[in-house]
Amino acid sequence: MAEKRAKTALMMMGEEEDRISELPDSLIQHILSFLSTKDAVSTCLVSNRWKLMWYSVSELSFSDFDWANSKKFYNYVNNYLERRKRGNYFILDSAITSFKLHMTNSYQRRMARDLDKWLAFIVEKKVKEINLRVNKQRSYRGDIHYYSLPKTLAVNARYLTTLILNSVELDSRYSFSFPSLKTLTLACVRLVGNDAVDKLLMGSPSLEKLQLHFCCFSTDTQFRISIQHSLSLKFLDIKLTKDLVERIALINLESLYLASVSFDKIKLSACKAIRILNLTCCWGKEESSSLEYLISNLPLLEKLTLCKWKLEHIEISNQHLENLSIHNSCHGVMNVVIKSTPKLTTFIYVGDVRFRMSMESSNLLFGIFVIKGQENYDIYWFINLMNFLLNLNCSWRCIDIHVKSEEALMFPDILKRVCRSPLVNWKHLRFFTECKPERESDLKNALQWISPTLSIMKRRLSKRFFKL
Repeated sequence: MAEKRAKTALMMMGEEEDRISELPDSLIQHILSFLSTKDAVSTCLVSNRWKLMWYSVSELSFSDFDWANSKKFYNYVNNYLERRKRGNYFILDSAITSFKLHMTNSYQRRMARDLDKWLAFIVEKKVKEINLRVNKQRSYRGDIHYYSLPKTLAVNARYLTTLILNSVELDSRYSFSFPSLKTLTLACVRLVGNDAVDKLLMGSPSLEKLQLHFCCFSTDTQFRISIQHSLSLKFLDIKLTKDLVERIALINLESLYLASVSFDKIKLSACKAIRILNLTCCWGKEESSSLEYLISNLPLLEKLTLCKWKLEHIEISNQHLENLSIHNSCHGVMNVVIKSTPKLTTFIYVGDVRFRMSMESSNLLFGIFVIKGQENYDIYWFINLMNFLLNLNCSWRCIDIHVKSEEALMFPDILKRVCRSPLVNWKHLRFFTECKPERESDLKNALQWISPTLSIMKRRLSKRFFKL
């Protein structure tokens, strides 16, 4: 979107040559930075005044997506960087602050030397941001080969503040040196050596944000993120395909996201500074007590999200908790008890209607319930839905209930005849659903059985907002 806007702006500029000539070079270079490097060069060729301006664009972006021939792509990047290197002699302001290279199809092992040369050049230019994706190569024999990050980058990138790596290999046989690094993202990266993560943390004393997404390791040995290896780390996001996390001990950690790990094996007792906790883990009944203990003993916790659990009952207690989200994947009835949460203001639930909750305190909550239902709504669905609504007897400031279709709210007549309205006194309930215009009247009648006072507000895209 930004690239499209930049192209439009430059086309408009091209139609008014006099106005363009009045713009400072810095503004034109800023506009060019939103384009891919290939488009930026092509754009500069339309004007005599711009023809050397691409030498000073500080943000480089290369992708082989539009190149049918990998050799042509490599030659293009080689020629561009070689020209930038020669341009240093006559253009003083030619810094490179950002380098993005995405190679989805064209990587071949014999070209690794070219990639090493490109990265060496931008490191020499004191680059601050690198976004590198080099898809692994699979041979006809089934062997998988990754591009291995060169020592030049790992040791000499002293000005680097943001490093995003995807589908490459990191080898821990040499020490890393990233003294200015603030953000590190490793996605589908192969880590060679059991101490690769430790060495990354030790070599990044200023690191604040670390993301490990679906990385693989040379062995299945568990790795450890230790307290002495990162005193600066505040945000940690881990999603792995295998359960390899053993211990997280970071005294200044403020935000933690864990996915696909076994909660019973993780020790988080040292992480007392956590304010945001998101756990997407496979938990069982035997882990409920340890989870409850963890939640109640995080003194600064403000936002908690629990996903993919198999617990039938859990008690939530925390003195500073403000926002609680629960994503239910349990196939049975789930019961949540909220107690000793004096600052809780928002409760979010995503799952089916087989959910029960109770709250001991008198907080006025804003509740959001996203109900995932079935395609065919039978009598059992409506009985469960009624029990679900009857159970929401806490102190609410406002409740939003989202359902997929208006059919989920069309209580059958047989049920209406034998049951009384479940929510006759509720005044702050809102339903969100997709409703066909011709069914709007039927839906209104169905909801009037729930509550006699009903107002309808229309929304875009055929969605209707029903307020009780």
